[in-house]
Amino acid sequence: MTQTSLDFTSGILLAAGLSTRMGAPKQLLPFGESTIVETVVDNMLGAKFDEVIVVVGHRAEAIQKQLGTRPIKTVFNPDYRDGMLTSAQTGIRTLETSDAFALMLVDQPFITSALIDRVVDAYQRTENGIALPSYNYKRGHPVIFDQKYASDILALTPESDGVRTLFKKYGDDIHYVTVDTDAVLRDIDYREDYERALKEK
Repeated sequence: MTQTSLDFTSGILLAAGLSTRMGAPKQLLPFGESTIVETVVDNMLGAKFDEVIVVVGHRAEAIQKQLGTRPIKTVFNPDYRDGMLTSAQTGIRTLETSDAFALMLVDQPFITSALIDRVVDAYQRTENGIALPSYNYKRGHPVIFDQKYASDILALTPESDGVRTLFKKYGDDIHYVTVDTDAVLRDIDYREDYERALKEK
């Protein structure tokens, strides 16, 4: 049985990191007419998510101030220094009525609302419990999970391979959405990534 269009889908943005490779909080770096975190949040708000949850940690107050009065839910991850998995788990713990949830990364501002919707629509149509975009046979974001996988992610330990563990364990339950852009793969880790992204903006 496929999902229904009435499924409540939450978008969870992992925005708590230290940006150690960048040398500055990349969430707050200028991008277009705003900042990287604002660009990603606005893309999420423009997509078919029923709610947007932003997990903050490093520079939490500054990020929340930057996001202003946008209709989002923010949650603080006290363990943000321990890595991205802790942020995913923090976001998942806040879910209340969700039938499904999507995980997105704050350093991927090229993932548009339309790209997000392609994955959401595909998830709604498939019988599989996981949907994600694929470009040149490489997995990208956002990754949408049926709520049944929340407990699996919450049970992961820091020693695990993070959420990727589920891709190996439940490979038969993944629906791949083939896209024709590397935007679903591209992130901004280093200064040169950022400078290249600015030129393309």
